[in-house]
Amino acid sequence: MAAAELTPGPLTPAVLIHNASSGSSHRADPTQVQGALRDAGFDAEYRPTRTPDDLLTALHGPLPGPVFIAGGDGTFRAAALHLTGRSATVGVIPLGTSNNIARTLGLQGDPLDIVRAYRTAAPHPFDAGRVQAPWGEDVFFEAFGCGVFADVLHAYDPEGPKSPLRAAQALLSTLPGFQPQNVPVHVNGEDRPAPPVTLLEIMNIQSTGNSLRLAPDAHPGDGQLNLIRVNGEQRDSLLAYAAALLRGQFDTLPSVQEDVAATFTLHATGQIFHVDGETRTDPGGPVHVQVWPAALHVLRPT
Repeated sequence: MAAAELTPGPLTPAVLIHNASSGSSHRADPTQVQGALRDAGFDAEYRPTRTPDDLLTALHGPLPGPVFIAGGDGTFRAAALHLTGRSATVGVIPLGTSNNIARTLGLQGDPLDIVRAYRTAAPHPFDAGRVQAPWGEDVFFEAFGCGVFADVLHAYDPEGPKSPLRAAQALLSTLPGFQPQNVPVHVNGEDRPAPPVTLLEIMNIQSTGNSLRLAPDAHPGDGQLNLIRVNGEQRDSLLAYAAALLRGQFDTLPSVQEDVAATFTLHATGQIFHVDGETRTDPGGPVHVQVWPAALHVLRPT
């Protein structure tokens, strides 16, 4: 008697958001991603999102199942802002340049192989950071901060098209005149003094920007945020910073101070801040930051 054929179980309904302009989107178009998701057991409805208004419409109302976000960190942020606090489950498909979110989740390699691995995935909590500031309220998924990185990002103009030339021009125009900034900080309500800083970042995940792994021990599901401050008066060498970033040991440098907590208050005096890949101009005043535990759930292959 011939062996009985195994029949696949019913497919799980899902939604696919795909950014066709991401850095490696040519490696996985929506049709290919839908096919790989079907292999993984998901019947994903592709909802085109060419504009921010399209994204609002695509993610409005009840969701049939997990939302798979194919793109880079900017695509993740744009979609996740519509999903936080809704008990939503997200699957990340890295198609961007830096893919900081995906790297923190251990998702590296061919995008379609990652998609197929979701067959054995389980949901895990993914925190966010909430900001109350003079300019209003914000949410971040990677990092929030001020200092040289925020200033360079502002000079680069993240709203414009990506350009290595503009990035180099932003660095050259910002670094020579940058001065360390005084930013008094309270951590969980307690004063934590520090000298003027070259860099201040409150991290939800390990990396931000162009794969800057500033907080190697950060975990997006631990209900905590990692404050990284770089002493602007006793800096290490650029070579030491670069080597430490490559080794995943940035937080061990003598000039780097790290605090892990759930709430922070910064006393800003007009600095430029960044919220993930966007920038904000601060008129001065208190900036309150707190963790938003389990703002989302993310699928991670087991």
